[in-house]
Amino acid sequence: MKSANTAKTALVIIDVQNGFRHPTHWGASRSTPECEDSIALLLKTAREHNEKQGKNTVVICHVHHHSIYPDSMLYPGAQIEIDGKIVDAVQPQPFATPNPGEPIFVKNVNSSFIGTNLENYLKDQNIRQLIILGLTTDHCVSTTTRMASNLRVVSVKTPTGELDEGDIILVRDACATFSKGDFDAEIVHKVNLASLNEEFAQVANTQDVLRVVFG
Repeated sequence: MKSANTAKTALVIIDVQNGFRHPTHWGASRSTPECEDSIALLLKTAREHNEKQGKNTVVICHVHHHSIYPDSMLYPGAQIEIDGKIVDAVQPQPFATPNPGEPIFVKNVNSSFIGTNLENYLKDQNIRQLIILGLTTDHCVSTTTRMASNLRVVSVKTPTGELDEGDIILVRDACATFSKGDFDAEIVHKVNLASLNEEFAQVANTQDVLRVVFG
C-alpha cells in the first residue's frame, strides 16, 4: 500500500443505507459484525485527517443504491422500522451520513461506475489510491472493485507511455454480506475477498489502512 503522503487517496463508501438493517430481507445471517464500527472509524479518521491537513487530502465519496425493483428494501420510498421508528430505507445509516461537500453518487445497478460520474470524478481528482468499503461484499462492493481495476481509475500513463498503476484497497472488516443458499455469510464474504485479492485489489484490515494511510 502506498502512503497517502505520496498518493492522492479516495475513500469510497458503498450502500451503507438503512435498508440493509432489515433482519430477514437479505438473508438468514450476515458476516462481519464489526463492519459498521470499522466504516465509522475509517470515515471519522479520514475527516479528522483532512481537517488537520487543512485540505481534502483524502477525498470521501458516498455511493447510494436506488433500486428499480419495488420489492427491494433500497427502492425509493421504501420504509423500515428501526428501534421502534419508521425511517426511509434508502437514506444512509446515521454514522455514514455525508457531510456537506462530500459527493454522493446514486446508482441502480451493482457497479458504482454505471450511470454515475464516479469514474470521471476520481480521474479528475487525480486519485492514485482507492479505498473501498461498504455493502455488500459479493454484490456492489465486488462489482465496483472489479470495474475500478478494469477501468484503471487510479492508473496513469507516464510520459514514456508506460502504465503507472495506482492502488485499490478493499477493507475486509469494513464490508459485509449475507448468507446465500447453503453457504454461511462468513464463507460467502471470505470466498469473495479471496477472489478479489491480488487480482483486482489488495485486501487489507482497517488497522492496516489506519497505520499506512493515516499513520
